Amino acid sequence: MADMSFEEFIRIYNGQYKESNEVYHRLARHCGLSDSAFWILYTLREAEEPVSQKQLCNELYLSKQTVNSALKNLEEGGYLRLESAPNNRKSKEIRLTPSGEELMRRTVDPVFAMEERAFQRLTVEEREAILRLGRRNLDLLREEAERLLSGEETSM
Repeated sequence: MADMSFEEFIRIYNGQYKESNEVYHRLARHCGLSDSAFWILYTLREAEEPVSQKQLCNELYLSKQTVNSALKNLEEGGYLRLESAPNNRKSKEIRLTPSGEELMRRTVDPVFAMEERAFQRLTVEEREAILRLGRRNLDLLREEAERLLSGEETSM
């Protein structure tokens, strides 16, 4: 691997990223959910407290329109409701209904359990390496993206 070219590295790296996305896409479909609805429920389970639409957009890196559309469908299905936040009337908190809690138990909870089983199969060193190297790569990508976006790097 030491003499791997950038082209080979990026093909494999991007392939793994896309394959990971495909795993979650298949899980969402298996649950009868759109990808956006799945990730909204997943994020609500992670948070274990009401979150706002803006928080969902920020955490999921999805557009406001995409999140709004998925929320509308979940709301129409009777799975959640939007309530004014106690400290900010403009902000809406997303709260699951009893049907939404049941949907989460049937869909997201088994995915969390699957992820935990996979996690348990990694050694402590592997877990730490994944997080450490993922963070390092992301930091370097952001640094290079800022150079490109600021006009510092002009080879586009």
